[in-house]
This record gives sequence, structure tokens and C-alpha cells, in this order.
Amino acid sequence: MKYLLYALVAIGALSACQQKKAAVGVVLNEICGKDQDDLEWVEVANASKEAINLQGYKMVKMDGDGLDKTLYKFPDTLLAPGAIMTVNAEQLKARIPNKKPAIIELINPDGDVADAFDSQENLELEGHKKGQSYARIPNITGEWALCEAATWDAPNSTGATVSTQDSDDDDLDFDEDE
Repeated sequence: MKYLLYALVAIGALSACQQKKAAVGVVLNEICGKDQDDLEWVEVANASKEAINLQGYKMVKMDGDGLDKTLYKFPDTLLAPGAIMTVNAEQLKARIPNKKPAIIELINPDGDVADAFDSQENLELEGHKKGQSYARIPNITGEWALCEAATWDAPNSTGATVSTQDSDDDDLDFDEDE
């Protein structure tokens, strides 16, 4: 019995360590399918205590059929600890949906998933209204939330969140070309 208890504690510690490891490095911070100015963008952030070169990283959008499309390949860019970089619509090679589920993966240079967001899995949402976004609250380290107002170049804040029950699909801004 004593050994079983030790094994369970060790497994729990390993699991907690793996969860912490997943939060270190480059992470997705905010995803906006359409803000008030009809812009789409994704923020990535450096959650580590060391500068990270983003060369070789890429963002991939997954669709409902499991097909992926590369949104953006990062150039030779040094991201300081705690820094946030926004990849805007002009740089994205595909659209970020706001009327259907958003699934974005951040792939590291080794081809592994460094971080991922799935609006259905993380928030049980099929989309967001124009002007809203999906964001980590607080910035970089927090849990995903639906934000009433997208926060380009501003900290993600708890005052901007809405509950998933408040998000009504009737108000989604549908574009034919998404």
C-alpha cells in the first residue's frame, strides 16, 4: 500500500511538472477572428525567462475536417521574456474564423505542438461576435476566456470577459468568404 501511495504521488508530481512545462516557452495569447475594424490577428507570447528565437515556428489553422493550413511562418525574430508579438491580417495566409470553431496550433521548429487553442474544446464555443476575441486572462499564463472587446496592443483583462452563456450566435458577423 505504501508503494502504491508513493507511485501515485510520483505520477501526480510528473503530471504537474508536465503541465508547468507546457506553459513555458512560446504560447498563444489572444486570437481574434474579427475585431471592430474587421481585422483578424493572433498574439503569441514568450512565457519563459529567456529570449526565444521564433525562426522555424509556425501557426497552423485546423478546419473541421482535420485539414491544416499554415497561417504564418515566423522569421528570424527574437522574442524577449514576457514579450507579446501580434501577427496581423496582412501577414496571415488564411482567415481566422469568428463564425465557426477556431482551432489554432503553434508548432515549434522540431514539429511539435508548442501550444494550441480550440474554441470548442477550451471554451465550448462555435464562434465569437465581431469585436470579441479569445484571450488568456491574465496575459500569457491565464486560462482562455471569451473577451467582450478584443485587446490588440493592450493587456487582456478580466473586466473584458463575458460568460459563454452570454455569447449568442444570433449576433455573430457572418461573411460568405470565411
